[in-house]
Amino acid sequence: MEGVEQIEKDAGENASATEEEATARAKETIDAEETIDQVRALLFGGAQRSLENRLVGLREEMQASLKEFQAELAAVREMILELERSSEKKQLDSHKEIGAAISKLGTTISALGSDRAGK
Repeated sequence: MEGVEQIEKDAGENASATEEEATARAKETIDAEETIDQVRALLFGGAQRSLENRLVGLREEMQASLKEFQAELAAVREMILELERSSEKKQLDSHKEIGAAISKLGTTISALGSDRAGK
């Protein structure tokens, strides 16, 4: 039986050694990934910050442009309303003038008709 026990003991030690090696490799992989991340941060960190700053600046410019556009749009709407009111007033005035001219023409025609009837 000693032979079987020895084989089981050796197999257990080999399994423990394999687990330790796997753990060590996993730790090395994690360390390598962290190192790569640090190198990336060193190499590209400045460019990333610069890009982020430029994006923030562009957002601010866009928001300012949007506010300006909205103010201009409101002014244009007000101008359109004023033109609409002015056009309506001019149209009413023109109708009154046309009505007055028609009345005057009717009076003139009536006067001409009564002049002929009197002759």
